[in-house]
Amino acid sequence: MKRNHDVRRLLRWYPASWRDRYGDEFLALLEDRLEEAPLTIRLRSSVVIAGLRERCYGSGMLGTRSSSPTQRRTGSLMVLVAWSIMIVGGASLVKMAEHFRAALPSSSRAVATVAYDTTALAGLLGTLFVVAGAIAAVPGFVRFLRENKWPEVLRTFVRSVVSSLVFVVATIGLATWARHLNTAQRNGGDHLYSGAFLAFALVVVITIGLWTRTGVAVASRIDFTPRELRRESYLAVAVSFASIVVVASAAVWGIQIGLHAPWFFNGTAAGVAASPWSAQVVATMLVMTLATTTALWGATRVAMTYRPTRVNA
Repeated sequence: MKRNHDVRRLLRWYPASWRDRYGDEFLALLEDRLEEAPLTIRLRSSVVIAGLRERCYGSGMLGTRSSSPTQRRTGSLMVLVAWSIMIVGGASLVKMAEHFRAALPSSSRAVATVAYDTTALAGLLGTLFVVAGAIAAVPGFVRFLRENKWPEVLRTFVRSVVSSLVFVVATIGLATWARHLNTAQRNGGDHLYSGAFLAFALVVVITIGLWTRTGVAVASRIDFTPRELRRESYLAVAVSFASIVVVASAAVWGIQIGLHAPWFFNGTAAGVAASPWSAQVVATMLVMTLATTTALWGATRVAMTYRPTRVNA
């Protein structure tokens, strides 16, 4: 009985439409293959991978099996998720770059300043594109509410609201605490405060992730018109271009700091020999690179639906 239950649980890795069509045949095939043998880790892994692959193909993340509207929606949502990741990386960059101009020699300050300002401008434009996408989705959201689909995402929405309340309380508490500390204590001198700041950063990441999940849950249930979906896909491509500029200009900025003021990233005194790399630099660039890669993947899925050889919906 337990094995039959475990076999049926493996079906959850496949999309519902696939389970409805092929589920019974799949279970019969597994039973014939297993006979009395136990479920091995290798077999479980192969089923999980096959199920995830089927979900990717069905949702439009891979291949051309799905329709153009499905692929455009999925690609646009991938870009939305990517931008939420970029926000996390951007926040880390802003924190890391505080007072960087003062650390650079005047002769080397111009390139780093232009690169950082370009990063900020591209980040602002990307955010405006995301906001424009949210505004473009308003008519579809109204239809979503009229069709009484809100209960389907209520639990996710409540979690996002609770996380936001925790974020507000944590922000007030941390800001009040910081006012009683000097600069050195706020920048690593007080270990208790540093631990609290890391916890606060985790709350920020969780809050952004939950609201992104809520947005994806709502957008995936909205019946967009072809024109609305086309606008969303164009804006998604624009966001992906903004991501490229952000990560490229941030890399230039980091290289300039590493060449002319490597001590800045490590918080040591000016002129002290230091490595241009630090855990925060590596983590920040990895997050921003992940965001850009995801955005480009989503934009590519969108662009494929506009190829002349494909019939667009």
